[in-house]
Amino acid sequence: MAIEWDALIAEMTILAAIIYGSIYVGNWLEKRKAQQENHEQARKIIVFVTNDLEKKLKFIEESIQYKDFKPFFTDMWDAVLLGGKQALLPFELFESLQHSYSWMKYYNNELEEMEKGDGKDAATEILKEVKTSIDQSLSLLNVGDRLSQ
Repeated sequence: MAIEWDALIAEMTILAAIIYGSIYVGNWLEKRKAQQENHEQARKIIVFVTNDLEKKLKFIEESIQYKDFKPFFTDMWDAVLLGGKQALLPFELFESLQHSYSWMKYYNNELEEMEKGDGKDAATEILKEVKTSIDQSLSLLNVGDRLSQ
C-alpha cells in the first residue's frame, strides 16, 4: 500500500489554511466588536458630558443673574474618570474637558475662601472664565459628535 504524499500534503495544507483562516476571522470579528462597543461608549460619554456642560452653563447664567453663588457638582466627570472611560475620548477633547472641570473645581475652592469674606466680583470673574472654558469644550464636543456619527 503506497502513500500518496502529494494528496496528503495538499489535504494537510488545505486543512491548515482552513484552521488558520477561521482563527483569523474569529479574532478579527472580536476586535471589530470591541471597537464598536468602544465607539458606542465614547458616543454615550460625549452625550453625557455635553448635557452636563449645558446644564452648567444655565447654572452659571442663573448664578450671575441672581448673585447666588453655589458650588458646582463635578461628580459626572469624576464618574467618567473613575470608570477609566476617558481613554475612549480623543486626547484634545479630554484635555479640554479636564480644563473645564478643573476651572469648576477652582471656582468651588475659591467660593469656600470667599465665604469668609466678600468676593462676589471675584466669583463673577471666575464664573466667566468657567463659562469660556465650557464653551470651548462644547464646541469640541459638537465637532466630535458630528465626526462620530
